[in-house]
Amino acid sequence: MSENEATLSKSLKQVAYETLKQKIVSCEILPGSTLTEDMLCEMLNASRTPVRDAVSRLEQEHLVSIMPKKGIRVNRVSMNSIRELFEVRCLLEPAAVLHFGNRIPDEVYARYTQQFMRRDMTTEELYRLDDEFHQMFITASNNRYFRSVYAMIADQVLRYRVLTANGPRDEIAQTEHYEIAADCIRGEWAQASRSMLRHIENSKLAIVNHVLNTNRNARNVFLEEEEE
Repeated sequence: MSENEATLSKSLKQVAYETLKQKIVSCEILPGSTLTEDMLCEMLNASRTPVRDAVSRLEQEHLVSIMPKKGIRVNRVSMNSIRELFEVRCLLEPAAVLHFGNRIPDEVYARYTQQFMRRDMTTEELYRLDDEFHQMFITASNNRYFRSVYAMIADQVLRYRVLTANGPRDEIAQTEHYEIAADCIRGEWAQASRSMLRHIENSKLAIVNHVLNTNRNARNVFLEEEEE
């Protein structure tokens, strides 16, 4: 294989991976869906090699499960997966605020306090701002392991957000983000860390309540326990 062919092959694999991942984390493909290689080849307009590579990578990220002779299942959301995800978030993100928040300029925090005070943002704008804000502390750590773990977390957070959208949580979360930024701009790092922890715990509670309230009518999406 020539160098150009190798580059093209890598590019096709990356495109297939990124496209399929986006469809899963945005819930365009719902949790619980069962797919086949043929379906994915047609959906992604790709051959089997990049499709298999994409599926393998997404299995490592716990977004899909390969079921021999049955197909590829998009992993559902379970109470156990929520618990595991938020255990990591509660350890990682408050620590990032406490230890690395002082690396971020005050003017950045000032901009976020102004933006989180707005009540005219679209849902898309708010979610983009939310993502940026949380990612900012992880990036400030300059720690590749923090970044790697958080990249996996962020994908799952997006799925939960899509599945529980259109609730009262958005406005409350906006206020919580404002409080974190305000603590940071005052240099109150311990308080900022506690505010981040409280925000994450409240987010978990909102998701758990949503799952409990909808589980009876959405068994294909939400599970009370992990499947065998």
